[in-house]
Amino acid sequence: MTSIGTARHFQPHGTPGHICRDHNRAVLAPAVAVEALRQGLGPDLTDAQLDHCAEIAERNPLSDTSRAAVRTALEPALSERNSPATVHHRLFTLPPGHPLRVRVGDTEYFLVPIPITL
Repeated sequence: MTSIGTARHFQPHGTPGHICRDHNRAVLAPAVAVEALRQGLGPDLTDAQLDHCAEIAERNPLSDTSRAAVRTALEPALSERNSPATVHHRLFTLPPGHPLRVRVGDTEYFLVPIPITL
Protein backbone atom coordinates (compact mmCIF):
# COMPACT_ATOMS: atom_id res chain seq x y z
CA MET A 1 0.00 0.00 0.00
CA THR A 2 1.25 3.47 -0.84
CA SER A 3 0.72 6.35 1.54
CA ILE A 4 1.71 9.99 1.72
CA GLY A 5 2.59 9.32 5.34
CA THR A 6 3.90 11.80 7.85
CA ALA A 7 5.71 15.03 7.11
CA ARG A 8 8.97 13.45 8.25
CA HIS A 9 8.87 11.08 5.27
CA PHE A 10 7.38 13.51 2.74
CA GLN A 11 8.63 17.04 3.38
CA PRO A 12 12.26 18.03 2.77
CA HIS A 13 14.71 18.39 5.65
CA GLY A 14 14.46 21.84 7.19
CA THR A 15 10.74 22.30 6.53
CA PRO A 16 9.33 24.67 9.18
CA GLY A 17 7.56 22.97 12.09
CA HIS A 18 4.17 24.60 11.51
CA ILE A 19 4.09 23.22 7.95
CA CYS A 20 4.93 19.73 9.23
CA ARG A 21 2.18 19.95 11.86
CA ASP A 22 -0.34 21.04 9.20
CA HIS A 23 0.78 18.13 6.99
CA ASN A 24 0.45 15.59 9.79
CA ARG A 25 -2.96 16.94 10.82
CA ALA A 26 -4.17 16.72 7.20
CA VAL A 27 -3.18 13.03 7.13
CA LEU A 28 -4.57 12.28 10.60
CA ALA A 29 -8.00 13.91 10.32
CA PRO A 30 -9.45 11.71 7.53
CA ALA A 31 -8.33 8.53 9.30
CA VAL A 32 -10.31 9.53 12.38
CA ALA A 33 -13.19 11.11 10.45
CA VAL A 34 -13.87 7.96 8.43
CA GLU A 35 -14.25 5.99 11.67
CA ALA A 36 -16.77 8.58 12.87
CA LEU A 37 -18.67 8.35 9.58
CA ARG A 38 -18.80 4.56 9.86
CA GLN A 39 -20.51 5.03 13.22
CA GLY A 40 -22.99 7.53 11.81
CA LEU A 41 -21.45 10.49 13.64
CA GLY A 42 -21.20 14.04 12.34
CA PRO A 43 -19.37 17.26 13.20
CA ASP A 44 -21.32 17.60 16.46
CA LEU A 45 -19.79 14.45 17.96
CA THR A 46 -18.59 14.69 21.55
CA ASP A 47 -14.95 14.72 22.56
CA ALA A 48 -15.43 11.24 24.04
CA GLN A 49 -16.80 9.96 20.72
CA LEU A 50 -13.92 11.64 18.90
CA ASP A 51 -11.40 10.02 21.25
CA HIS A 52 -13.01 6.63 20.64
CA CYS A 53 -12.75 7.10 16.86
CA ALA A 54 -9.09 8.11 17.21
CA GLU A 55 -8.46 4.97 19.25
CA ILE A 56 -10.11 2.79 16.58
CA ALA A 57 -7.96 4.50 13.94
CA GLU A 58 -4.90 3.75 16.10
CA ARG A 59 -4.04 7.43 16.50
CA ASN A 60 -2.59 9.24 19.49
CA PRO A 61 -4.84 11.45 21.60
CA LEU A 62 -5.92 14.45 19.55
CA SER A 63 -4.98 18.05 20.17
CA ASP A 64 -7.72 20.68 20.10
CA THR A 65 -6.56 21.73 16.63
CA SER A 66 -6.71 18.14 15.37
CA ARG A 67 -10.18 17.73 16.88
CA ALA A 68 -11.28 20.81 14.92
CA ALA A 69 -9.78 19.33 11.73
CA VAL A 70 -11.73 16.09 12.21
CA ARG A 71 -14.93 18.05 12.81
CA THR A 72 -14.28 20.04 9.62
CA ALA A 73 -13.86 16.75 7.73
CA LEU A 74 -17.24 15.62 9.09
CA GLU A 75 -19.16 18.64 7.83
CA PRO A 76 -21.67 17.85 5.08
CA ALA A 77 -19.97 17.03 1.79
CA LEU A 78 -19.85 19.68 -0.89
CA SER A 79 -21.36 18.63 -4.20
CA GLU A 80 -22.53 20.03 -7.50
CA ARG A 81 -25.72 21.01 -5.69
CA ASN A 82 -23.88 23.68 -3.69
CA SER A 83 -23.71 27.21 -5.01
CA PRO A 84 -20.38 28.43 -6.39
CA ALA A 85 -20.28 30.94 -3.52
CA THR A 86 -20.62 28.15 -0.94
CA VAL A 87 -17.90 26.06 -2.59
CA HIS A 88 -15.61 29.08 -2.82
CA HIS A 89 -16.18 29.98 0.82
CA ARG A 90 -15.66 26.45 2.18
CA LEU A 91 -12.57 25.84 0.03
CA PHE A 92 -10.76 29.12 0.46
CA THR A 93 -11.45 29.62 4.16
CA LEU A 94 -10.28 26.11 5.04
CA PRO A 95 -7.77 26.26 7.91
CA PRO A 96 -4.37 24.62 7.26
CA GLY A 97 -4.46 20.86 7.81
CA HIS A 98 -8.26 20.60 7.63
CA PRO A 99 -9.64 18.17 5.01
CA LEU A 100 -12.74 19.02 3.00
CA ARG A 101 -15.42 16.42 2.28
CA VAL A 102 -16.84 16.38 -1.25
CA ARG A 103 -19.32 14.20 -3.13
CA VAL A 104 -18.94 13.35 -6.81
CA GLY A 105 -21.82 11.23 -8.04
CA ASP A 106 -22.32 8.44 -5.51
CA THR A 107 -18.83 8.64 -4.03
CA GLU A 108 -17.51 10.83 -1.23
CA TYR A 109 -13.88 11.94 -0.96
CA PHE A 110 -11.72 13.93 1.39
CA LEU A 111 -9.71 16.69 -0.24
CA VAL A 112 -6.58 16.58 1.88
CA PRO A 113 -4.49 19.78 1.93
CA ILE A 114 -0.89 18.57 1.95
CA PRO A 115 1.48 21.57 2.05
CA ILE A 116 3.95 21.85 -0.81
CA THR A 117 7.51 22.62 0.21
CA LEU A 118 10.07 22.89 -2.58
